Amino acid sequence: MFPDSIQLLSENGRKRHANLLIIIAGADGELVREEIAAIESAMGLMMIHPNVRTELRSQFADPIDLDLLLKEMDAAELRLALKNGAIVAAVDGEYDNNEILLLKKIAATAGVSEARLKQLLNWVRNMWKLEAKGRQIVGSPMQGDDYQ
Repeated sequence: MFPDSIQLLSENGRKRHANLLIIIAGADGELVREEIAAIESAMGLMMIHPNVRTELRSQFADPIDLDLLLKEMDAAELRLALKNGAIVAAVDGEYDNNEILLLKKIAATAGVSEARLKQLLNWVRNMWKLEAKGRQIVGSPMQGDDYQ
C-alpha cells in the first residue's frame, strides 16, 4: 500500500472515517467479503487499535446515523472518506445506485462538485485497471481483471 493522508487524521477522525466507509459499503443493502476486506485494510493503514476495530465492526450490523456523522466530520475528513469510499463501493465490481447517491451526498457535504466526483470515479476505474495489470505482470490474475 502506498502512504495515505488518512494516517494523519486524529484518532477520532480515523474512527469517523472508518464509520463512513462502513456506511458506504452497506449502502447497497449487503456487505460482501471484498468490501469488508477493504475496510479492514483501511483500518490497518490508519493504525486503529484492535479494541477500537472490534467496536467499529459492530457497525457492520448497526451503522451509526449518517447525517450526524457527516455533521461531525470536517471537509478534509469528508474528502478523504469520499476518495476511499469510492474505492470501497467499487470493490464488489460495480457501483450500486444507492452507493452513487451516498457518494453524491458526501461530495456535496464536502463541497466537491459532481464533475470532480465523476473524475474520482474515473480515477478508481483506472486504478482498478492498473492493479489488474500489476497482477498480470507477476502472473497472479484474479477473476474480473481487465487490464486492457
